[in-house]
Amino acid sequence: MKFNTYLKSCRENFDLTQEQLIQELYNTYDDFVGLDVSAFSRWERVVSTPSLDRQVKIVQLFQTKSNTIFPCFDNRSSEEVENEICSIGIKNLIGNSKQHILKFPSISFQANDITINHLRSADDIDRAITMPHAVMQGFTQNNPGMTPELLKSWALHSSNLFLVAEVHGQFFGLFFNLRLKPEVFDKIMNFEMGIFALENDDFAKFSEMGCNLPLLFFANNEKVASLLFLRYYAHLIANQDNILEVGTTPVRDGGKKMAVKMKLKPYKEMEMEQGTRSAYRASLSDVLINESVLKMIFQKQED
Repeated sequence: MKFNTYLKSCRENFDLTQEQLIQELYNTYDDFVGLDVSAFSRWERVVSTPSLDRQVKIVQLFQTKSNTIFPCFDNRSSEEVENEICSIGIKNLIGNSKQHILKFPSISFQANDITINHLRSADDIDRAITMPHAVMQGFTQNNPGMTPELLKSWALHSSNLFLVAEVHGQFFGLFFNLRLKPEVFDKIMNFEMGIFALENDDFAKFSEMGCNLPLLFFANNEKVASLLFLRYYAHLIANQDNILEVGTTPVRDGGKKMAVKMKLKPYKEMEMEQGTRSAYRASLSDVLINESVLKMIFQKQED
């Protein structure tokens, strides 16, 4: 989606003239002093484009009017949203953590050779958990009490997102996200409750507000990593009306750097035998309304 399409669609949905929207922007942000109808019209006609900083403020204004971050994506499926996101932008956003993204050669396959499935059945989850054995070992060492059986029970919960990437039937990566009730999420962020103590009643249904906790991410190369995160961001946007916050509690430096790149903010720390566990959290609007994300949504490039 081009920014001009988003801008014009939102303006018309709120039944605003160009003059009215310009006045609202002027009253809200100093950055729009001097903006006139002629310049605004050029934005809508794609003759010119507002700076990324101004795009962020325009999206923020529409969010305050609708309580929805991207009204243009209302009632769109994750698959439809995914088609609008630039995977090159995703690659720039997540970085290249060596602890999470390996350098497995990708010359022998193309992006369309990679299949990413949201696992739902017990058989699929059993297979996914046994394939990345080394990954699981590294994860459980930093999470005492975590077992494949516990992970499987979480994965089977309909609210959680368990993505597995394969190339020609071989495991190439995974992304596991938990959807928690806000009060449970807050306990995790404050280290008042261990992740391994979670039970089924702690997960939020899609009919209620919830918080996202990315739990496990690994990819054999950057191409797979980009596609996994592409699917995750599409999930965030498609479910924007029932996600309150996003947070994570990494021990490894790579996970902490990735949290910062996702615009999660340092919140608390706890010393452990395995190292310092850090809690990062942010509102969904902070995660989605920033220059990096707007770039990958409104400046789609051919991969």
